[in-house]
Amino acid sequence: MRVSQKDAEIIYNAIDRWEEEKVVDTEKANQLRNAVTVYKDDLGSFTFYAFVAAVSCAILAFGAIVLDEKWIERLRRFFAFSEVLIGGIFLMLSVVLVWFARKRKQKHPDAALSNESFNILTVLSLGIAITYLTRGLGDGYRFYGLVVFALAVSYGFVAKYLQSKLIWICALLALVVSWCIQTWIWSAPEHLYFKGMNYPLRMTVFCAVLLAAAGFLRRQLQAVQLPFYEITIYFFWIFFLLSGLFLSVSGNLSYDVWSNIRQGRLFPWALGYTLLLCGLIAYAYRLKDELFRDLVLLFFLLNIYTRYFEYFWDKTNKGIFFAILALSFWLIGRKTEQMRRRFMKG
Repeated sequence: MRVSQKDAEIIYNAIDRWEEEKVVDTEKANQLRNAVTVYKDDLGSFTFYAFVAAVSCAILAFGAIVLDEKWIERLRRFFAFSEVLIGGIFLMLSVVLVWFARKRKQKHPDAALSNESFNILTVLSLGIAITYLTRGLGDGYRFYGLVVFALAVSYGFVAKYLQSKLIWICALLALVVSWCIQTWIWSAPEHLYFKGMNYPLRMTVFCAVLLAAAGFLRRQLQAVQLPFYEITIYFFWIFFLLSGLFLSVSGNLSYDVWSNIRQGRLFPWALGYTLLLCGLIAYAYRLKDELFRDLVLLFFLLNIYTRYFEYFWDKTNKGIFFAILALSFWLIGRKTEQMRRRFMKG
């Protein structure tokens, strides 16, 4: 039986479960596994990389043509265009692209890759429109974070209208960037702390608040299918864990202070982040969420490597360290595999 890699994993998991529950014996289970042949979808891989290349080239072409300041200035001088007018032109172009993307998706609903590839043009066009409209406001840069927030909202509406995961991810990125920019503006003139928080801490708190808000909405609206909920949750988890990793290295310190102290003084931050990861690993196994578990384990490994480079890089033999690291990872893998089997039986 020839199946794809994804289908093979489902079949193998079912056979493992049957073997554990004594539905089939070991010999029969091995026969079933050997009967499965995984084929490599070369055409699917080629299609994916072709679309990646197309999107990359489109972004480069768009950037070379549109974002070239000399080209824009020549256009403005020749036609006497203002920045507001340029923003308006790209805004109308964005509307046309959204309309065309909607029609394209209705006509070719199964062409997910090509449809999402086309949507990148909408993202770029709408971003240029908002940027030039803001530049035309003169003092608009004082509120540029709020403008990027408006761009995030715009992306959100377009993503919902087109049911585009790509545009929704762009909306989430714009939301995070808007917080970064606006807190930087609000923390003037030093631009070091906002409400007593440096950048890693304020980003960690921001993502924690968004995670809590998303969880609260999910509990309150159980009967309502929230759009792109899974993508949103995992996106904020990634940013939360990444911000926490930076925070564990820097603490709530400015760069000038951080660069002049011993890293050992930040050990409580590193310990707190490690304990947080351990708690999240246990929580992931309790939820039986494999994707979330793998995500937290990835950051746990990054945390271990980070701690090594912080405290032990100049003090230990590299061979001994990595041998201990390999043994520890083997023990972690063995323990987590035992936990996985226990949860599967439960």
